Amino acid sequence: MSILPWKGQIIEPENHNPINKDQPSVSYDLEYVYGYRCDTSRQNVYFNASGNAVYMTAALGVILDHQSNTQKFFGGGEVDSTSKKVANDMKHHTMDVECIRISPDRRTAVSGQRGRKPTIFTWDAETGEKKMRIKIPSGARAIKSVAINADGWIVAVDESNEHKIYVYDNNGNSVLKQNGS
Repeated sequence: MSILPWKGQIIEPENHNPINKDQPSVSYDLEYVYGYRCDTSRQNVYFNASGNAVYMTAALGVILDHQSNTQKFFGGGEVDSTSKKVANDMKHHTMDVECIRISPDRRTAVSGQRGRKPTIFTWDAETGEKKMRIKIPSGARAIKSVAINADGWIVAVDESNEHKIYVYDNNGNSVLKQNGS
């Protein structure tokens, strides 16, 4: 489109470029993430069994080997080009991670994300490999706090008006769901 400066009129071009709906033929791999999310969360950096820092930023879990200054990740990579409301969260977080915790043996991390139907994941705190996915019912807004015990049981608190409390066994089965205070 162009505007005729002397008349303020908009003139539509006669020919438009054709719409290209093909996905670009490029991909990427995460190498290093600069940043650390701490502005609205607490207790969010831990050390794994190897002494490497485990923390979160954006929709990622990060494992930082401070000796070699290299990182491994839980999450990242390409996702379906759909809206965030229907993005595929089977493999990793699709929205910002709000909380993280490490198991007592420091080998498993558990993390919770934002979203109307947030997801909790457990993952290997050494390699970043996914272990388990738990989907929280609609209306939770976010998982604000998580914990994991030595047996792999998980407790989480959401950000709904009721601050619901969820308890899951080490297989991801719901054991308890009740309103908080």
